[in-house]
Amino acid sequence: MTLAKPVMRGLLTAQIKKNLIVATGLSVISVFAWKVFFQAPRKQAYADFYKTYDAQKEFDRIRNLGLFQSCRPDGEE
Repeated sequence: MTLAKPVMRGLLTAQIKKNLIVATGLSVISVFAWKVFFQAPRKQAYADFYKTYDAQKEFDRIRNLGLFQSCRPDGEE
């Protein structure tokens, strides 16, 4: 009995092809997961917030707290 010689010709090319296919597959899966689990919920949260957001009301609230230097709270001269 003799042992079969290992296939050495083209081994590096075959490994590189396999690694590129695996890396491409994993990157596509990770991009899809990022979009579904992080990007879409964040966009929805921003959309929900700005549906009821009133900038003028928020400005008046902060001004009445006295946090602005350039404008005084209501009732002060």
